[in-house]
Amino acid sequence: MLHNFSTSRLLANLLLALWLAIPVAAQDATQDATQDATQDPAKDPAKDPAKDPTPESPPVKPGQLVPRLPLVASAPVRAEWTIQLSADLAVPAVRPGQATPVALVASESRTANSIEFSKDAVTKAYRLRTRWNDGDTEDEWIVAGSHVAERASHHGLYIVGNESSAARELPLSDFPELAWVDMSHYRGVKLLNGKKTFFFSVQFDQKRLTGEQAQLMAFSKRSDPKATPTKIFRPKVQEVTLYLDTISQLPLLYNDGMILRRYHFTQPSEERLQPPAKIVEFLRARNEALRIRLTPPAGPGSL
Repeated sequence: MLHNFSTSRLLANLLLALWLAIPVAAQDATQDATQDATQDPAKDPAKDPAKDPTPESPPVKPGQLVPRLPLVASAPVRAEWTIQLSADLAVPAVRPGQATPVALVASESRTANSIEFSKDAVTKAYRLRTRWNDGDTEDEWIVAGSHVAERASHHGLYIVGNESSAARELPLSDFPELAWVDMSHYRGVKLLNGKKTFFFSVQFDQKRLTGEQAQLMAFSKRSDPKATPTKIFRPKVQEVTLYLDTISQLPLLYNDGMILRRYHFTQPSEERLQPPAKIVEFLRARNEALRIRLTPPAGPGSL
């Protein structure tokens, strides 16, 4: 015991001498670094997501690409993209400009084949053009905060309120259908048609519901507390999957278990996104009618 105690004392004196030999500035830097690592988890090796996985950050293999935040990027300030839609998850989505197979049209009710998006963040304008499986098209516009859509069979225009619409949440997010994605769903890099992508997946019943699905689920649970998303929405597959481009982090392919979405981004037009005259006139007439209706009547003595 005496021998061990003497050895420990000798080592302690040696360490003290070495510490005193270090310049004061170096000691301060060491203390600062220690404090930074304690206060900032990003600088603490013990908090490295690759070594200390959490529910928000699953294990990351050494050298593996990791997506930046936000995980799903916004479309550029001026952008155009098309989402091809397919309810048959085993059938590749129809490419832009390609006719829908007659067999699908004959076997389905009226459904949307694709939605073309145009965005101009400078003028805060969006245009959506929905193409239906019967060959018809319908346009929607978001202009100066107003959401205008065409009635069925092009019978006039109307202001969209609480109706179901792909454009309703666009002012908040270019891809509201992907609001559920977080790092707990990241599964690593995966090839899609020979291209590296960031791959995300989650079981249908574990996916966070948003928008109308969340509202419908809450309504269903009032009558059936044991209701599950699978029971209510009846997905065709249980695994929800998403592929993001590793460079732009824009979506490429999204399968929500019921609809397969393929995203195609194209070069936007050089011209500013401007609504057609009929939209401008409709909004002008509506705003004028609102102004007249909301103007209080003149009281006694008013000029």
